[in-house]
Amino acid sequence: MPVVAWRIAIVLMAALAEAWNIKNMLASGERASEHFAYFTVQANLLVIVVMAWMLLVPQSRRPAWFDHLRGAATAYIVLTGLVYAVLLAKPDEVWSWSIEFTNAAQHRIIPWLVALDWLLVPTARRIRFGRGAWWMLYPLAYLGCSWLRGLVDGWYPYPFLDPGEHGGWAGLLVPTGQVLLAFLIGIFLVAGVGRLRYRESGADAARSSARRAARPSSTSSSPHSNSSP
Repeated sequence: MPVVAWRIAIVLMAALAEAWNIKNMLASGERASEHFAYFTVQANLLVIVVMAWMLLVPQSRRPAWFDHLRGAATAYIVLTGLVYAVLLAKPDEVWSWSIEFTNAAQHRIIPWLVALDWLLVPTARRIRFGRGAWWMLYPLAYLGCSWLRGLVDGWYPYPFLDPGEHGGWAGLLVPTGQVLLAFLIGIFLVAGVGRLRYRESGADAARSSARRAARPSSTSSSPHSNSSP
């Protein structure tokens, strides 16, 4: 029940923050195509989907790849908060709590809540580092799509993606490279925590024992090794 209550709180806060964002978007005349192009918004929407999925679908009915989806969502939202604090927040905003609710929720509170959920609630299956590397596909695709859109209509969601802010495309090497490196390290840290926190359940242990028992022993004799000619 504490885990269920925790995840309900995450869903409600994330949904309220995004609903507030949409209200502000409609009031300000901001284009929906710009609002939903922010990585922060996309990561928070993914958190809502993953948390709601865990609340509504029993663990036994989730697909085998679900733990990787959960891990990727955790990495994305945690890194969203980190990139905001290091690159995007104004100096007086980094430690201030006087910022608006949506900003605080999506960049601070929700990343912490999701990170603690990942830390305290083990995965159903062991996370493999090789498969965890696939979590980088989405940030790379986001990067490519953001640049492609910028070439079409001149709008970039973040300053570190805008060549006009850095004296041309060559100037993006350092800021964009820093963000990608942070994502790579962060993703493997999240995957590592998930792997360390994994605990085999009783049912998993029974299945593993059954599989080991079903394997033929390398020292066993063939069926006809002792038969008479």
